[in-house]
This record gives sequence, C-alpha cells and structure tokens, in this order.
Amino acid sequence: MIEITGLNKYYKVGKGRMHALKDIDLSIKNGESVAIQGKSGAGKSTLMHILGLLDNSFDGSVRIDGKEIKNLNDSKTAKLRNEKIGFVMQDFSLLENKSVMMNVMLPLFFNNKYNYRKMNELAEEMLEKVGIKDQAKKRVNQLSGGQRQRVAIARAIVNDPSYILADEPTGALDTKTSSEIMELFKSLNADGKTVIIITHDNDVAAICKRRIEISDGSIVSETNASEEMQNPGT
Repeated sequence: MIEITGLNKYYKVGKGRMHALKDIDLSIKNGESVAIQGKSGAGKSTLMHILGLLDNSFDGSVRIDGKEIKNLNDSKTAKLRNEKIGFVMQDFSLLENKSVMMNVMLPLFFNNKYNYRKMNELAEEMLEKVGIKDQAKKRVNQLSGGQRQRVAIARAIVNDPSYILADEPTGALDTKTSSEIMELFKSLNADGKTVIIITHDNDVAAICKRRIEISDGSIVSETNASEEMQNPGT
C-alpha cells in the first residue's frame, strides 16, 4: 500500500521557490489500477518521481508498504525501488544496442538473488507473458515501437514488483498499438499487480478503476469507475 500524507514539494527558482505539490493526501491500495491525470505542468511528473523513489526531497510523509521513504539512505532506497517498483516510460528507456533478453534481465543483476541461468529463465517467462518471446535474440533497435514497449513492460515485471508505474506509456504509439498495450496493463492488474499510470489521455485513463486529477500541484478530483458508470454524463 502507498500512503501519502501532507506531501509538499518545492523547487528553487532564482531567489524564490515554486510550490510544485501542495498538501497531497493519497492512498493507493494493493491491487488497484489508478490513473493520475492533469495538464502539462500540473505536477504529475513530480508526483511520479516521488512515487518511484527517485526523489525524497519533500515535506510530508510517503510510505510504501509501511516504509517511510524519507528515512532511507541511498542504498536502501535503490533496493526498495528495485524490489517494489517496475517502471514503464514513454521513451521506453531501453539499451538500444543490446538484445531484448539482456534488457529484460537488467533489473535482476542488481538484486543478487539469482544465477545467470535463472535470470535467463525469468526473462523468457516475462517475454512470453507480454507476447514477444520470439524476439528475444534481436537487438532493441530492430523492434517496432509497440514491441519496444512490450520489452519495457517485461523488464518492469521481471522482478515481480508490487507496483507498476507507467509514465505516458502510449505517448509514442499509434492508436491500435496503444490499445494493445493498455489491454496488457489490464491483464497485469487482473493478475494482482498495482498499476499506476501517469497520463493526460482520457482513453488511457479509462482502463483504470480509479482516476485522480491534479491541477496546479493539488488533487482536484477523484473518481472511481463505478461512479462513472452510475453518472455517465458527469
């Protein structure tokens, strides 16, 4: 479970400072699918960096599975991030000249749990899960955009993380491929993964069971899918 209480984030701007996130209170339960929406500059990316344990310079409390992330040193933060969070980015963030298999295996090299053979087996399982096991030996720069995003998703789940954090995961994809990728996220959520998607796209947000809208650094609305079905015109 992710528990955020009284979160405020400031950036230094010249002699002053910008208030990027303002008194954010938010809980995300295990197994939820949540879309965080807002216009450019609303604070989505700032919140994503904090949720992803990439930024612990803030006021307030952020707990992930009971651990207060501000209290962790760099090595413990990196360990928690590697174990708990799988990232899927708009630009894929893959090693273009390395094989698909090597890209998926990459997070496993940092947890010291498995030998190379086991890492290879796990990577193959994840590639099969996302439907591109037949591309395992290809270099990433030989793949289409949709295939690259599937590789990124396989890499994100290879460590069996609790949370999938996706930042505009369909932003670089065409409509058909975007739909296929979102169905994959739905499947992961159905398997019990907590899925958090940062997006400005209503169609992408529609696959999530809960929507949170941010404007000027504040949460301005929260909607559950059941409420939308009851009030389709709102």
